[in-house]
Amino acid sequence: MSATVLRVFVALLVLCTFLSTVSAGRLENVVKQRGYDARLLKKKDLGAPKPKPNPIYRRASTTSSICTTVTTPNPTAPPSCGGNNCVNAFNKQFTASLDNLESFCSSFTAEPSAVFAPTGTASWAANCLGTSTASSLATAVASKVSSACSCFVPEPTSCPGGDTSGFRFLNDDTKPYQVTSLPEVDFDIGEMYSGLVPIDESDPSRALFFVFQPTDGPPVDEVVIWLNGGPGCSSLEGFFQENGRFIWSWGQYQPTFNPYSWVNLTNVLWVEQPVGTGFAIGNVTATSEEDIAREFADFFLNFQKIFGISNFKIYVTGESYAGRYIPYISAEMLDRNDTTHFNVSGALMYDPCIGSCTYIQEEVTAYPFVEQNNNMIGLNASYLAQLKALDESCGYAAYRDQYLTYPASGIQPPTPDFSDECDINTAATNAAFNINPCFNSYEIVTQCPIPSDPLGFPTDLAFAYPALTPLYFDRADVKAAMHAPTYVDWQECAGPVFVDNDDTSVDSIIKVLPQVIEATNRVLVSNAQLDFVVITNGTLLSIQNMTWNGKLGFEAEPSAPVVITLPDLQYMQVFVDNGYPLGFENPQGTMGVQHFERGLMWAETFLSGHMQPQFQPRSSYRHLQWMLGHIDEL
Repeated sequence: MSATVLRVFVALLVLCTFLSTVSAGRLENVVKQRGYDARLLKKKDLGAPKPKPNPIYRRASTTSSICTTVTTPNPTAPPSCGGNNCVNAFNKQFTASLDNLESFCSSFTAEPSAVFAPTGTASWAANCLGTSTASSLATAVASKVSSACSCFVPEPTSCPGGDTSGFRFLNDDTKPYQVTSLPEVDFDIGEMYSGLVPIDESDPSRALFFVFQPTDGPPVDEVVIWLNGGPGCSSLEGFFQENGRFIWSWGQYQPTFNPYSWVNLTNVLWVEQPVGTGFAIGNVTATSEEDIAREFADFFLNFQKIFGISNFKIYVTGESYAGRYIPYISAEMLDRNDTTHFNVSGALMYDPCIGSCTYIQEEVTAYPFVEQNNNMIGLNASYLAQLKALDESCGYAAYRDQYLTYPASGIQPPTPDFSDECDINTAATNAAFNINPCFNSYEIVTQCPIPSDPLGFPTDLAFAYPALTPLYFDRADVKAAMHAPTYVDWQECAGPVFVDNDDTSVDSIIKVLPQVIEATNRVLVSNAQLDFVVITNGTLLSIQNMTWNGKLGFEAEPSAPVVITLPDLQYMQVFVDNGYPLGFENPQGTMGVQHFERGLMWAETFLSGHMQPQFQPRSSYRHLQWMLGHIDEL
């Protein structure tokens, strides 16, 4: 080998070593400086200051929203699947069931001159269901649509300058908040509003950021509020990846229509709160959940004034640390004795921090979770034995034996202090990272590669591929479209949201959650089977330590199955295109466990991670239907 070739080889080797070190160092720095513990913040760490996260490299956007006005329709020649508002509406209602289609379509307003032809439905069935579909099934679907409504006349889109006469909440006061299009979303976004609303009308320097999507279905006098947790995590995650009209979730190439959107059934309001979260602006002044609840109620009253809302039913929903926000906010609204603006009618909480999150919901139940799911986690036998020994020596096994019983065995003792040695959850998570660097506490079946995520938080690690930076809501064109403050560097999870990072309020099971259950008798608490951040049995332990409607905990162990019969509207066409018969992958079947006592519905959701509407949207859709009173069981 010549000296020149040898020098080139050595230079390349040095360069590769340097790049590897830089790449590993950057990922390590992102994790350390994220400013957010991916798992729930431990109370013993709340006092630690959070360093400012590293800025993520930004690039100019090269794409924008596309919105095309519908041309004059031909009633006898319906367009291809997905290009017609009525087709979309049919797909959404099909989610609820074909039997409800008549009542839905009776409220759908088509052009007065529209002439409906049964042959049009057959053509639509061929277009939308595929030519390989059995003719009997296609005919049955076509017949059902034909008998239900003559709505194969496209409505005008809500493109800028288009017809917005059907927008219920659009007026002079709400016009500044209207969103007419969004970058990358290349279809009609419908009626949508977003922006800042002050907590105190006299002080615009402190305001919460919202997104509001009125229902696509028949008008309803109700608002469902959605809150993400953290503390300090943005509710735009829920809007854009869980239950909004369109979603851009992990691994998706672009935003897509969400057939299981909650907007199908009701008006949904996503709010970035408390101050210190997302685009919410102002000085952080809250020291307790009571402070946050008062500020939210003040904000919501101002929101209602702008949008002309009164005498609506109000439902408060969300996930994770919102298990503290939701009961306190609902209780604050109930305490105001103002049903014109605060008619709280129910609540829904996913994987919620309702008891002692760090001790009960994260640690006491950690070892049995790892043992039960170790075929997916992959810890070796010797390390599993070490964790089992800790489970016993730290008192967790005895605690479960005494208190995870039905009926409840008694009031549980105050949460004790525990050492780092007894932190089984963290120990197991760190060991899992050694085996699978893409391990995800939020959904333990995640494998490498790390999923792409336009919001930059796809696992326990903050991460975004270069093609998806800047993060979607930190893009200048997105901020402009959504009337967001341009000077805010948006992050999915930021903070702090409490003074000195200290939430001084007691757990919601002590008082406020029982108050909401007793006032509404329509509260749903659900936990995901694959969540290692808030563990299912930890949430059940918390419920067994809560007294509501005169009794402690559930008297019977949850056991009734949740059977999902809603059809697959996300991937049905993919199966048909691959030669499978229509409905091959339906029904979904038993997807959880449910139990109802004294106004509280419990649901465990199978094959789901922490963000349930993202991972199991059909189960989540049923949960919403129950909370709204449309069904009596899941």
